[in-house]
Amino acid sequence: GRKFKYPFFAGPVGAMTLHYGDKYNDLEYNEILVAACAAAGIAAFTGDGTNPKVMEGATAAIAASGGAGIPTVKPWDNATVAEKMTMARQSGCFAMAMDIDAAGKTVEQLQEIAQAAGVPFILKGIMTVRGAEKAIEAGAAGIVVSNHGGRVLDDCPATEEVLADIVAAVDGRAKILVDGGIRSGNDVFKALALGADGVLVAR
Repeated sequence: GRKFKYPFFAGPVGAMTLHYGDKYNDLEYNEILVAACAAAGIAAFTGDGTNPKVMEGATAAIAASGGAGIPTVKPWDNATVAEKMTMARQSGCFAMAMDIDAAGKTVEQLQEIAQAAGVPFILKGIMTVRGAEKAIEAGAAGIVVSNHGGRVLDDCPATEEVLADIVAAVDGRAKILVDGGIRSGNDVFKALALGADGVLVAR
């Protein structure tokens, strides 16, 4: 139900100092990122991490930008997921996402999470047609075709190798975003030509 100026969005990054050095902590990074994306007419997906401050900073930044962001919750145990989703809802976010690659969540569990979100729910980490079908069955309004930068599961294909088949199977039933290897406008064009609605750029 929202329109954006461009078909690319900031991908979720959590634990800034762990992954990228000490120039920005999570709070500083998200304050810059969420506001800048909102001002540019796009949206930022924000990350999650083992440190509770990651989600606290992300949701604070989204709240400060009038809800113009998409917090991405990792699939922790049920109590932790509920706690983080409460923070996400309180931010006023217009959508919510969850990383599910290597998560082990069932369709039934995801249905409960999607319903509890209270806003359009996006599942990130879809790499197969069957995974896309399960995401739709779980009530996802959108999916992100993503291999998590190739860092979570060994021997994953590139996202562009699986995108067209997933697009054909979804057949308009959910929005489709893709990430992984998006380095230029040319890469954005290729993803759109393969049927994606938009792309995520992180690193």
